[in-house]
Amino acid sequence: MSREVTGRRRRNARGEGQALRDDIVSAAREILVEEGCASSVTLRGLARRIGIAPQSIYLHFAGPDEIVQAVTVETFAQLGRFIVDAKQGLEAPRDRLIAGCRAYMAFGVGNPNLYGLLFRRNRLLHGAEPRTTPADEPDNRDPDAGPFAYLMDGVRLCIADGSSGVKNVLSTATQLWAAMHGLVLLRNGYEFPWPDLAQAEVELISSIARLREPN
Repeated sequence: MSREVTGRRRRNARGEGQALRDDIVSAAREILVEEGCASSVTLRGLARRIGIAPQSIYLHFAGPDEIVQAVTVETFAQLGRFIVDAKQGLEAPRDRLIAGCRAYMAFGVGNPNLYGLLFRRNRLLHGAEPRTTPADEPDNRDPDAGPFAYLMDGVRLCIADGSSGVKNVLSTATQLWAAMHGLVLLRNGYEFPWPDLAQAEVELISSIARLREPN
């Protein structure tokens, strides 16, 4: 009888079960980057790519949907870290907000299939309204807090230091997100003689957030 497994993966030693789970998620991520469709993630396809028996996947996941969800969660965390890294070395809230928003768009354009995956579920993982305390400086929160939480915090800090003329944090953050999301989808889906994108991105962010040089 023929087998679907094309290569033999070394059996994990005791305590190495997490390694197999990571391999499964990584393989699913590769498939999603290549195919751009959640339905392309199948147990047989994953097993062939990793070099294991399909039944082994059930030790960690109930099925393909659960694996795709794991990739989704991982990708949101990656996006969060990408945004945090882009703001490193910047002190002014205005500069940090612009850098974070541009990083969001750069991630979406640079990873079109994974970005599309983030929005296939009707319940997004961007994070809820952030709750802050004096000991929890909002712009330094854990990268896994969620991109929308960062956006809320960025707008809030710009209002606090006078570099933004808006009043409503949630409304402004939502408008920024909608505009950035729309620009990413347009750039990913259409060939167009785009104007200077670097300038357009800064103008978009500055206009919606009513940014000005701080007093």
